[in-house]
Amino acid sequence: MSPRVLVVDDDPEIVDAVGEALQDDGYLVETATDGATALKRVLEAPPDLIVLDVRMPNLNGWEFCEIIRRQSHTRDVPVLFLTACSEVRDQITAMQVGGSDHLPKPFRLAALRDKVRSLTREAKTQGGS
Repeated sequence: MSPRVLVVDDDPEIVDAVGEALQDDGYLVETATDGATALKRVLEAPPDLIVLDVRMPNLNGWEFCEIIRRQSHTRDVPVLFLTACSEVRDQITAMQVGGSDHLPKPFRLAALRDKVRSLTREAKTQGGS
C-alpha cells in the first residue's frame, strides 16, 4: 500500500505543486490549508508523513507539531517542515518542536522528493504506519 502524505500549507499553489509531485511518485496525498483542519485529520487518521508549513491561520506549524508529539498515536509520524522560515533558529525550532526535517522555501521538487522518500522509508523501517 502506498504511503499517505498530508500536505499542509495556506498557499494553494504550494499545496497543488507538492501534491501533484508526490502523487506522481505514487504517494496517496491529502491536503489541508490551515493547521486546525490538518490537526483534526491527523488525530482521526494519522498519515505516514506530514509536509507542514509554519505560518498558517488557526494553528501554526510549530504549535501543530507540539500537539501531535504529545499524542501517543501521532507522536512518531514524521514531519517535514516546508517553510519560508529559513533562518538557522527556525531550523532549530523545527527540531525542538519535534520536526523530522526542514526544507526552506523556495525549494526544488527534487529535494522535496528525496526528503519525502527518506522519511517515509525511515518510518516504515521503524515500524511506523
